[in-house]
Amino acid sequence: MTIALLQKQHEQIHEIIQELLHVPQEKLEEKAFDISMKIGQLAGVLLFHLQSEDKFLYPNLMEHENSHIRSTAVAFTEEMGNLGEKFSAFKAKYMQPKNIKANPEKFRQDLGEIVAELKNRIEREEMELYPLLGK
Repeated sequence: MTIALLQKQHEQIHEIIQELLHVPQEKLEEKAFDISMKIGQLAGVLLFHLQSEDKFLYPNLMEHENSHIRSTAVAFTEEMGNLGEKFSAFKAKYMQPKNIKANPEKFRQDLGEIVAELKNRIEREEMELYPLLGK
């Protein structure tokens, strides 16, 4: 597992997010099925990404001789649990097109919130966590 592969997964996540964000508000009901499929695609990429990190990245960082690296890895794993739960709830709700159609405004709001958290997480991983692997 290389950082390049993890970063490629980040790019895939970003691309799917952009596709979701670019659906015009007035088209949300019409495109609800396509949106739910994109959410499923995003969930798949995220799941693979998280499994990759859990299996290869975090075990190495948590056993590192440098205490700062170990504590950073622990903090990231603890934070991810909360974001993972939020995304799971989002996915469970909006993988059903009827829930998008029922309240497109709420979907857009929820999407904005989860996207902001995902983008923040990705940025922090790339700026704070991944550089630690070279140490």
